[in-house]
Amino acid sequence: MELRLDRSLTDPAGFSFWTPIVVRFSDLDLLGHANNVRIAGWLEDGRVALELPIQPCTPDYDGPVVVLVDFHIQYLAEVRLGDEVAVGTRVQRIGTSSITLGQAVFVNGRCAAIAESVEVLIGATSRRPEGWPPKFLAHFEQYLVGLPDGAA
Repeated sequence: MELRLDRSLTDPAGFSFWTPIVVRFSDLDLLGHANNVRIAGWLEDGRVALELPIQPCTPDYDGPVVVLVDFHIQYLAEVRLGDEVAVGTRVQRIGTSSITLGQAVFVNGRCAAIAESVEVLIGATSRRPEGWPPKFLAHFEQYLVGLPDGAA
């Protein structure tokens, strides 16, 4: 089965939320480029940065939490030490208790990886899916991108 990610993710103009990344020596593999697991971590950094205003990462936070339930990455180019790297993150779909995010890693202005993920809001005590509170919806709607026909 061939996974088809939304190709519009390769266009930096489709993103309004950006997370800068510093490539460290420890991010590299034996071939001298960023390890695929590190790139997945940078994408996580982008998702977390988007969600921190509504879901603080503090010991006393006791509200609902957003959890990752599905994640797909397509690698398109290498990332090397010294490259300028940024992760773009956007909301592609908002459901009753889930959200689909589109992301891309841009290296020196070109797309090196694209990713799509689905996250679900779960209750702090129930650990079951819950509907989005108005604060969460309002935040995510800021980053909702209209997609071309046929894109998912």
